[in-house]
Amino acid sequence: MTNRVLNRAIAALLFLGAELLYLATMAPTFSFWDCGEFIATARTLGVPHPPGAPLFLLLGRMFSMLPLPVDIGARVNLISTLASAGTVMLTYLIIVRLIALYRTTPRNEWDGAEAISAFGGAAVGALALAFSDSFWFNAVETEVYSLSSFFTAMVVWLILCWHEEYPEKGHERWLLLSAYMIGLSIGVHLLSLLAVFAIALVYYFRRFEVNLKTFSVLVLGSSTLFFLIYTLIIKGLPALLQLASWTGLILFLAILVYGVYYTQKHRMAMLNTVLMSVMLIVIGYGSYGLIYVRAQASPPINENNPSTPDAFFSYLNREQYGDMPLWPRRWSPEPTHQYYYSRYNNDLDYFLSYQLERMYLRYFGWQFIGRSDQREGAGVDWSVLWGIPFLVGFGGAVAHFRRQWKMGLVVTALFILTGAALVVYLNQTEPQPRERDYSYAGSFFAFALWIGIGVESLCRQLAVWLKTPGKRERLLLSVLTVTVLGLLVNGRMLQANYRVHDRSGNFVSWDWGWNILQSCQRDAILFTNGDNDTFPLWYLQEVEGIRTDVRVVNLSLANTGWYLQQLKNTSPRGARPVLFSLTNEELEAITYVPIDSASVELPSSAAARELERESREHGFRLPSVPLESIPWKIKPGLIYGGQGYLRPQDIAVYDIVLNNFADRPIYFALTVDPDGMMGLDRYLRLDGLVSKVVPLKSADPMSFVDPVRLSSNLLQVYQYRNLADSAVFLEETSLRLASNYSPLLIRLALDLADEPMKSISVPKPSGGGSRTLKRGELALEVLDTATRLLPPGRFGLNAELAGSAVALYSRLGEKQGASIYIAYLEKLVSRTTPARNPRLFYAMARAYRAAGRMDEAGRVIDSLGAALHEPRLRQEFEKMKE
Repeated sequence: MTNRVLNRAIAALLFLGAELLYLATMAPTFSFWDCGEFIATARTLGVPHPPGAPLFLLLGRMFSMLPLPVDIGARVNLISTLASAGTVMLTYLIIVRLIALYRTTPRNEWDGAEAISAFGGAAVGALALAFSDSFWFNAVETEVYSLSSFFTAMVVWLILCWHEEYPEKGHERWLLLSAYMIGLSIGVHLLSLLAVFAIALVYYFRRFEVNLKTFSVLVLGSSTLFFLIYTLIIKGLPALLQLASWTGLILFLAILVYGVYYTQKHRMAMLNTVLMSVMLIVIGYGSYGLIYVRAQASPPINENNPSTPDAFFSYLNREQYGDMPLWPRRWSPEPTHQYYYSRYNNDLDYFLSYQLERMYLRYFGWQFIGRSDQREGAGVDWSVLWGIPFLVGFGGAVAHFRRQWKMGLVVTALFILTGAALVVYLNQTEPQPRERDYSYAGSFFAFALWIGIGVESLCRQLAVWLKTPGKRERLLLSVLTVTVLGLLVNGRMLQANYRVHDRSGNFVSWDWGWNILQSCQRDAILFTNGDNDTFPLWYLQEVEGIRTDVRVVNLSLANTGWYLQQLKNTSPRGARPVLFSLTNEELEAITYVPIDSASVELPSSAAARELERESREHGFRLPSVPLESIPWKIKPGLIYGGQGYLRPQDIAVYDIVLNNFADRPIYFALTVDPDGMMGLDRYLRLDGLVSKVVPLKSADPMSFVDPVRLSSNLLQVYQYRNLADSAVFLEETSLRLASNYSPLLIRLALDLADEPMKSISVPKPSGGGSRTLKRGELALEVLDTATRLLPPGRFGLNAELAGSAVALYSRLGEKQGASIYIAYLEKLVSRTTPARNPRLFYAMARAYRAAGRMDEAGRVIDSLGAALHEPRLRQEFEKMKE
């Protein structure tokens, strides 16, 4: 077998192996965050958040139509698995080419030792990328970063192909293909544009003699090229459309086409290549026409409504998010950001400590040193990967510069521009809503190239140190070195990362969306808070057609006029429009309004009658008489500088509730903060993951429940697939959101146990009629469900609620159930001290008391009293005994 055939065979095997790995660990449906939004907009060719990803949407639409017996979300997930496997293959091919560039022997003439060290080292580097934390995370869900990484790797590989072929005839085709790939990549994510500078370096080193003058020309030329693509094409063409409508854009394209024709006719080769490249970039960028065209059709998801040249220009420029200056680093005036800024001495301290160290170097350490755990804010742990991938990659970087500094500089440029330089550009505020490691995939890809070079260099260096001149000895040494390093690098990375990146069996996001929607009555209006209580609903409504009657009102988007106008003026999938008293012009101009306090009477006679009817049908007493009108005290949603303000979202909530409450059920998702409820938090009935606005005031927020409705939702309607299966790994977001179920179940059990001997009729868990049983029996059933489906050791639980579960189990005579929560509390107690967490120790003592273990309760109280210097706690304990 020739080296060429072997090289291609290994590349193909790497692609196949990576694809099988990602298929085995791929999410079986959509995941949290942007995944649901992207799949929903791909399926319906809608308009996602700015600046969009039109090429990704087109691919997603195509993959969603594949005749496969899997969830539509899983079909679109295949884009990421294939793109990631392709990136792994390209990484291998790039490393082989980089090694070939500093070797004196052509690839086809490498002996066995040279072939094994090069191909084996490249495979180790490619697999290091494949098994790395962030790359694997992106590979098994629907996000743009996998495809963006593929385009970055493709562009780098293409320019290396050009480098090898230049100056043979036809070498320009590699440059033109690179330009087209860059144009296409814009329709996925702008991160791939950063590869332009690496391309310019390769071109410079191949075409020109290196000196100060030519290097200055390189810097100027590459900056001009980036400016040309980003400013004149990405931003300039929409601006041209904005200023001169279609006339200016058509004129530009005509001039460009004529320029290509003219330079071709007059044999102006270099200028023709430049103009052809620009034209191909524009053609690739043309995928953005999808956004403009689809916005005209008003799809159900039409974010920012970029249906006019002005709106389209604003959409592409991400004007919704505002500007982020490069300096100062602590630029945001928001009170939350100002609070975190105050922790740092100055802007430089903030940049080095937070933006660079925490928001990049920590992520870099996750990939090649080890991630301490899967919680948000996890640190770097050298004991996980032993730092071997990092040391091999660092050695590879040193070796690369020693053997061929020019290509070493190319990889360095790619590494820095997609890493530390991106940190400077993004100028992120603290805190961020989630980890941002996925943004630096290009930097991790660049370092993986050095891991491959590091393995090859160690093979060569060991042969020198051990003085093995024979071909057979060098071959065995290369095989041994590659094998050992492959096990230490790839084997350990695979072992450490497989379980935590295995999404198979994880249906939390689908079930979360289903449970929220099915909690709502017909034609409901549902207020949601952010991505993870909105995008799952969009997916189910737009992709699977589930509960399209529910109008979802995202409070974050409710700060924008375009979104409120869509709620008012559209009827997606036949859903009723949301009534507003505000005109379209008033909604468009909506802004902050200063307010201290206000009150209004909200008519609620119809809702009061419905509440009384449900109470009679479900056989429970209302805690008070329903109100004919709710005395609604409007609270400002924002306090700034001592002044209260109504945010646009607050004005929207006020207007929507005032105009729709009479004839439509209105809900708030469990994830909505009290300050987003506009003073209605005491007028809510807890129905599960949502709370319904009702004309009955509760003593505590959301303390009122309808036990029949709540038990029906929690025991019959809700889905909890694989939550109790410890073999299914749940990442932090899934764990955090799924942990909301257990408090709901315990809360219902406590309510039912207040009158344990009273009968109650509830739907059968399997459906088909109802059953009547004692409330105490149902309380035990509910509590057992919480314990079985949501074990506290897996999902965590508030210490007070765990103590309540112990007390309830003990009251109902179930010591075994109580022991589970006692063991959970004991584990929590063993991790801390009474001085650090007195509430936990007090809850532990109460749990022991409820279980009849008085001596143990006394010991905990004594230790707590000693730690807090509070001898009266012993007296409290004596009262507890009584």
